[in-house]
Amino acid sequence: MRIALVGPFSGATLASAFSFPEGGAPLPPGYPGAPLMTTLAKALVERGHEVAAISTCYTTPVAELEPFRHWAARGIDVYFCPQRPRSFRGTDGRRGRAVDFFRFERDSLRAAIDHFAPKFVHAHWTYEFVWAALDSGVPMLATAHDSPGKVLRYMPNLYRLVRYLMARRVIGRCMHLTAVSPDLERDIRAWAPAPITVVANPIARQILDAPGCVPQAFQSRTLVMVLNGWVDLKNGATALQAFQLARRIDPGLKLVCFGADFQVGGPAQQWAESKGLTEGVEFRGPTPHHAILEQLRASMALLHPSRLEACSMSIGEAMSVGLPAIAGRRTGGVSWQLDEGRAGVLVEIDDPKAMADAVVALGRDPARWLDLSAAARLRAKQLFALDALVDRYCSLYRQVLQEAQVTRAPALAS
Repeated sequence: MRIALVGPFSGATLASAFSFPEGGAPLPPGYPGAPLMTTLAKALVERGHEVAAISTCYTTPVAELEPFRHWAARGIDVYFCPQRPRSFRGTDGRRGRAVDFFRFERDSLRAAIDHFAPKFVHAHWTYEFVWAALDSGVPMLATAHDSPGKVLRYMPNLYRLVRYLMARRVIGRCMHLTAVSPDLERDIRAWAPAPITVVANPIARQILDAPGCVPQAFQSRTLVMVLNGWVDLKNGATALQAFQLARRIDPGLKLVCFGADFQVGGPAQQWAESKGLTEGVEFRGPTPHHAILEQLRASMALLHPSRLEACSMSIGEAMSVGLPAIAGRRTGGVSWQLDEGRAGVLVEIDDPKAMADAVVALGRDPARWLDLSAAARLRAKQLFALDALVDRYCSLYRQVLQEAQVTRAPALAS
């Protein structure tokens, strides 16, 4: 089948996963982070499908991508479309992207879809990507990855209001929609015109099947935190406070911080220094995915203080390598991921002392750590196994296409 995947792709991840012609122009950066979209694209290519990865990039000048740039390799076509760099203020004679609800970006994405001419489109994140796919007129499946209403509640600003309004409009048009956790399905079911199927985020086989944490990892006394953004929603400040409280009891503890704004000299470190909360903390910032995985395998626990997650890739990957996660009891899909506390530690993440107590208690209990490690790996295989999830998606693709054929037949007959 000829399938277009429309969503946030990382150029570097695509380049490493597929063999692009030597000497060709490098792919734009696209979106950083875990290689979720590339994992799905590669799995579909391995099954013999013709796949296009269609995305946008805001760090590359608009003129260099307009209306899109196209790269091709064996089994995969890659399209990067321009994204205006500012939300509201104009740049180079163009309005900010939020002013017109990303219309310029949506038009570019739709042009890329038309160029590839897919039989089916699978679009991710219920904003400009799904909107463009809906406008293409091609049979499509949408996947929701976040709760727009909750995001707006935690980040009450004009940009998030625009995104919320986009999602309300988009979800209301989706006759075929999946959500990445039961919690997210509950959040958006009232907006959707048809039932929503829950399909978790897939995790690559090489992560799920590789050797996981060993008992020596417990002895490292190292916690890992993977957060992108120094914002209230991610709750990094509370975690840094909790870590210092735990370190008063267990001075051997260390904390390694990954993600945007957690680099040396970044907002997180500056805040921590102003509060005297840097003892034992290492700020690494944005880091290649493989290096983060190596640190996960060599650590005692993942400290994940985020107030909102639908299906956290950081927690999912920690579970996959057998690293116990300490995360929010009331944080969206986290309780479901951690099997209501049987595959991880659930705490009140707005209470620094509760988080600190959880860290100390886990650090004193090697038997519990081993039990949680084993349970986390088993739960990860149940929820995130790539082949099983791709099977579900392919079944949904066929279902949507069959319905499209049934709908088209009476129209042709008339």
